[in-house]
Amino acid sequence: MFVRKATGLVREIGFLTAILIVVCNCVGLGWQKRLFQFTGPAIVPENSYFLGIPPIVMAFIIVGVIVLLTVWVFAILGASMPRSGGGYVYISRILSPSLGFLASWTEFFSIAVSFGLIGTAVFEAILIYSKLAQLPSDLINTLATPEVLLVGGMVIVVLFAIVASLGVRMAGLLLQIMFWVPAAITIVIYGMLLTATPQALNSGIQSFAGQSPTYYTNLAITQGMDTPYAGGYWAAVPYAALGAYWAYIGFAASTFVAGEIKEVAKSLPRTLFVANTFVVFLYITISALVARAAMMVGQVTVTATGNTYSFFSAYSFMSYGSGTLPAELPKAWMPNVAAFVAMGNGINWLPILVLVFAVFWVANDIPPFILTSSRIVFAMAFDRVLPEKLAEVNERWHSPIWAVVFVMLVAFIGNFAESDVFVKWLGKDNILTKFINSGGGVVATDIWDTIFFLLAAVAGLMFVYRRKDIYERSSYKPSIGGFPLVTLIGLLATIGNIWMLYAVIAPPSGYGLTYPEVWYFTIILLVIGAIIYFYYRSKGTRTGVDYGTIYAEIPPE
Repeated sequence: MFVRKATGLVREIGFLTAILIVVCNCVGLGWQKRLFQFTGPAIVPENSYFLGIPPIVMAFIIVGVIVLLTVWVFAILGASMPRSGGGYVYISRILSPSLGFLASWTEFFSIAVSFGLIGTAVFEAILIYSKLAQLPSDLINTLATPEVLLVGGMVIVVLFAIVASLGVRMAGLLLQIMFWVPAAITIVIYGMLLTATPQALNSGIQSFAGQSPTYYTNLAITQGMDTPYAGGYWAAVPYAALGAYWAYIGFAASTFVAGEIKEVAKSLPRTLFVANTFVVFLYITISALVARAAMMVGQVTVTATGNTYSFFSAYSFMSYGSGTLPAELPKAWMPNVAAFVAMGNGINWLPILVLVFAVFWVANDIPPFILTSSRIVFAMAFDRVLPEKLAEVNERWHSPIWAVVFVMLVAFIGNFAESDVFVKWLGKDNILTKFINSGGGVVATDIWDTIFFLLAAVAGLMFVYRRKDIYERSSYKPSIGGFPLVTLIGLLATIGNIWMLYAVIAPPSGYGLTYPEVWYFTIILLVIGAIIYFYYRSKGTRTGVDYGTIYAEIPPE
């Protein structure tokens, strides 16, 4: 029925590594700049904040609830179908094989392309924080070229692909080594933010940039900052939800490698809840602390409108909005504020730690990305809807090496996109540039993520009714008075993910029709996926493969 009676994968992932796979998949590049990145283009007066909470922090709270509901669905489905491939297995076995394939095909590209984006972003983080750490500007300028970013990112992709080829034990060991260094520095950054004072932040910004925070707030106002986002605060929250959601993506990472987790039926729900509770707490608290600190200084009230702004809004607007960031300031990332506080307190060595912090947290994304994406194509190949070569497992390392190689090749697309090398080589108006650049169609990963997790939530909603045979055998099926909670949780998660999909797509905050290349690339990706799926289905049928039986069963261990 299947390619073979056993997958060849070995359960080597322990409890701690399973937690880190989720935490590091989430906590990487996005959380370091989301606070400013999704404030700058949607400025609203700070005196209009609901309970003083910035829109992006409110978005982290709302999306965090949606994530935890979806995580609960994945916990139940993962414990019931503890196999590698995660959502692909759940959607294909509960809803529809073709729907499961297409949703997982786009999700695979979302993760694999992001793998390449993050590889190049490691070098971008080095450049940003080298300026903050006041390293030689000549060296920074030499490295700050699209070609260097491209090659450097590709080298990182290849190196991590080699490690992933050596199996989950080696990848897990590397992940643990890479985690504890930035985790320790994070505690220091929390300390800086908790003890931040207006005096320290004023002094730090003045000593680093040569100007006061108030100067920058007034500068941003002259650049047009006092033109509030259409719809005000509650319109800015759905826009900010785009950034918050992207930062949370990875919350189900351990389910993709469920076939390699020890005692998975018992440990998977616990690892998912522990990891995601930590991530939600981290995002909300540190974003709130950074915003609080940056809002302590540079307060200016515009006399004509009565609108109030601070250095927080100004820094966001000039870094990511329509303003222009002065050359003396590094682009706004979360740790910058902690570094300014440290400088104001005379702790001039902290910016060096911030450089290490930023680079390691970005790089921490990579091992989970390559593990999860390779297991998606592995599971598809094991069902024989992709080339069976991708389901081969090395007997020594217990790793699907060809699946890892395939991920590496797709990740190179992300390297080209994030480096913006085609912008330099071909110009902004070239058709290839429109698709493959840091804001092009190939990086519309949040659309694919949202659709995938929405379908997984629907699978949870329908689980008991469509696959009661699998549900009854599960070791984790919480209920109240005999009523299966997965149905209620699945319904709530479905509603939450529908709102999330609305936020991602609907104008003016979502993609709408403003970015046609995003939709063109999505359609192209779906068409290619459909052709591949139906080709292998028809090929298998001709050779006697009973796909109806395959998709009625859970893959073997």
